[in-house]
Amino acid sequence: MKMINKNIANKFALAAFLALGTLAVTSSCSKNNSQTEEIVPEGKNQVIVRIAGLNEGDNNSSIGTKGSTNNKKSNENSLKFVEGDSFDALIGVTNSSPISSGLKASNGLQAAATPLAPTTTYSIYLYKKNSDNTTYTFVKSVPLTAGAAGTIDLANGAYKWLAVSYNNTDVLPIGATATTVPTSTTLDLSKDILIASSTSDLVINGNSVPLNITFNRVFSTVTVEVNTLGMFARMTENPTISVTAANAIKTKTIDFTTGNLTLTNVANLNLTASDFTNVSPVGTEAYQKIATFKTAEQPQLTVNAKVSQLKVKLDDNTTVRNFGATESNQNINITPLGGKNQRVLVGLAESAITYNNVSWARSNLYYRAGGALSTTPYRFYHANPNNPAKEESFFAFRGHLPGRLASGIEANQKDPCTMVYPAGLWKTPTYANLQTMTSQQGLLSGLLGALLGNPATPNTGYGTNYIEYTPTIGSATGPYSSTPNANRLRFNYNGLQSNVSLVSGLIDVQLGNVGTTAAFWSIDRVADLSIIEVGAWGYIGRTQDPVLGGPRSVASRGAGALNIDLLDLGLVGSGFMNVRCVRDATFAAKSAVAGYNPYPNLTNL
Repeated sequence: MKMINKNIANKFALAAFLALGTLAVTSSCSKNNSQTEEIVPEGKNQVIVRIAGLNEGDNNSSIGTKGSTNNKKSNENSLKFVEGDSFDALIGVTNSSPISSGLKASNGLQAAATPLAPTTTYSIYLYKKNSDNTTYTFVKSVPLTAGAAGTIDLANGAYKWLAVSYNNTDVLPIGATATTVPTSTTLDLSKDILIASSTSDLVINGNSVPLNITFNRVFSTVTVEVNTLGMFARMTENPTISVTAANAIKTKTIDFTTGNLTLTNVANLNLTASDFTNVSPVGTEAYQKIATFKTAEQPQLTVNAKVSQLKVKLDDNTTVRNFGATESNQNINITPLGGKNQRVLVGLAESAITYNNVSWARSNLYYRAGGALSTTPYRFYHANPNNPAKEESFFAFRGHLPGRLASGIEANQKDPCTMVYPAGLWKTPTYANLQTMTSQQGLLSGLLGALLGNPATPNTGYGTNYIEYTPTIGSATGPYSSTPNANRLRFNYNGLQSNVSLVSGLIDVQLGNVGTTAAFWSIDRVADLSIIEVGAWGYIGRTQDPVLGGPRSVASRGAGALNIDLLDLGLVGSGFMNVRCVRDATFAAKSAVAGYNPYPNLTNL
């Protein structure tokens, strides 16, 4: 047999590993083989190291290092809805992305095992098993880069290994070139610490061994988000923000001889407005503000989040709604988990107006896509204006886009109110909701009332172009004083459009005109006659001059042939009216369910 040069053998082994993704080099002596035989140098060979990638923070894989409990699932979507005097808040912990550019279709963060930048540096520490088969002795540490396979010469034996990176080009100061390594060191919270370690011995026995490493992050990255998406208005300046938690900031110490991670260096969390940055700002204004902190995995902690002195710019781009000393002060529980991306959310929403135990939006719904509104195109007018643009605020029965008929297939119909942020807080009112503001009862009286009108319920007023109700809750005198039309439960005489389709000769009934009638839809049909469903309940309000006496406010539940679905064939005819949303009483339970995303799903509109 002829011995080959060691360097040639090593280069051959590396080339084979790179080409095939695995490496198996064997040698033998054969009396019948006249070709030159390759024999691996006895007692020493190479470990071929590659970086497979990085497990991102939304997965539940173990960190691969002793002392970690990272295989637990994060407490995502532990949300609750809190009603306040002037604004409400959706608060809690969720893993959905806080970055607005990803809100439209996002239900989480990035996928796992993303590549590292090729220039990312890391060091691998190797320990050889002693003859007692229990203890290990440090052998060497080797600095490498992620973009190329690394080679490490090792003598025969069994080894354990530990790999550490800052996820950048910094050279690790710990044992990078030294022949010894410290027993332990405290990990720097300001750095993105990546760690991976062996789960079983790496055995070298006259062979070359491939080692594929997948890193995991050590620290939990917690993003605190304050947003006014549910107010449909940008914050004009920094509100007063205080986010605190006792003993929340913890790092870890790594024991290089065992791989164990232990908690150390406790500090308090204390974020103020100056720690927050604007997301997708328009000048100095933004719908979202975020601040981020890192901490080590630890038991549940309680974060106190306060927001006050809130000012928002309304949709006329001039008026500022000032909430002054009104404060959202909430405690939020979070369990930071190593390697996870978690979010503490304080999502502020416009308050409702309550009348006869039904909570109504302060103004009509409109849809305006594009630009800064692309993530929340469904919203309510701030000032509850007369004669808003019909192109964005007049909907067909059960239609979710203005100026377009709904699908004739009920399963494909969408409630536009549910697509207001936060998703599912609002819904289109039911027939029962309309009953709380109208006087007539029953189907026949409803049909007649739609044409003739009935006196509205008590606590009703009217003007030349509106009908309104005195609310029991929500008529704030301060923050909403600059928009008085939205400070009472007022329905403007925006009218209804007679832009109606004809289906099989059936003609929709026109119930009113612009300037004389307030009209908006319910979600309910009038009747199901098995063969044909006719009619859709809607609210009709106006000022009427009776034969005797003065003017009076009149409200009825319209029940004409406004919507027709013939034999489920998708043949639909509908007028176009406003939509005034109501609060969904089941929202608190729905938003607490795992998987709930406060950002509406706007795909396939």
